[in-house]
Amino acid sequence: MPKRIIIKGGEVTEEKEAPVIEPVRTEEKTEDVKSIETAIEEVSIVKTPLLEEDREISEAEIDVETAFEALKKKIEEIKTREKVTQQKFRDQPDMSIAILKKILQKWDLLREEVRKSVTEVIDKCRRLKAMYEAKFSRLEEELYFNQIELDTLRELEEQGEPISISKKEELEKTVPELVKELAKTDERHKEIDAKIEQLKGMNDNIYEVTAYKELAVKLFEEMAAIVQERRGEEALPALRAQIDSIAQREGIPREYATIYVYRKLLRK
Repeated sequence: MPKRIIIKGGEVTEEKEAPVIEPVRTEEKTEDVKSIETAIEEVSIVKTPLLEEDREISEAEIDVETAFEALKKKIEEIKTREKVTQQKFRDQPDMSIAILKKILQKWDLLREEVRKSVTEVIDKCRRLKAMYEAKFSRLEEELYFNQIELDTLRELEEQGEPISISKKEELEKTVPELVKELAKTDERHKEIDAKIEQLKGMNDNIYEVTAYKELAVKLFEEMAAIVQERRGEEALPALRAQIDSIAQREGIPREYATIYVYRKLLRK
């Protein structure tokens, strides 16, 4: 706008321009606020994976424990069926080996189901093991980094350089916590490794894991006392050989062969 000329009392003056007031740029302020919010979000995001990691590990641990307990129940169920079957075979002289073998085939099918469950639990354990390994690796990296940071601050302090006391104190607190958490994670890793080996052993010896042996042991001791009284010490090896022979000939477990010999011995 052109300046206005004002004449007062013969003097010529120029009208002063009114100061220009520029509007506040709200967009810049909005962007600054957004930058601050973004920074806050970034700080939160750094912590979130750790919380997520702990949550996932906790869920995986519960999943493994639940599956393992369910597996043990299946094993105990087969043992109970074996116990009842053995008692029935002992108490029912008319129960033939042919009938017994058909019933035992059903229990063998249950054992195959247990095998599948064992494999599933092993897979869950391996998943959890991988989580422990990832956590251990992260903690180990953090520990070395923080140890280096702390040692650096101490070195600078000895040299008379100014350092952040609060940061040094924070690191002195953080490093032992990381050492403790690292040891805890390593211990859990060893435990899950041992459980995997235990499950593998169960899969390789499924019959031994699910068999009921107490009754056969008791009956063998009773028979051993009887035959030793009748024929002396040399009768014991013969008794064992007879049981093994029947188990092999009839294709039945040794526990049932023991019961079969026991039934025949009582008839004499």
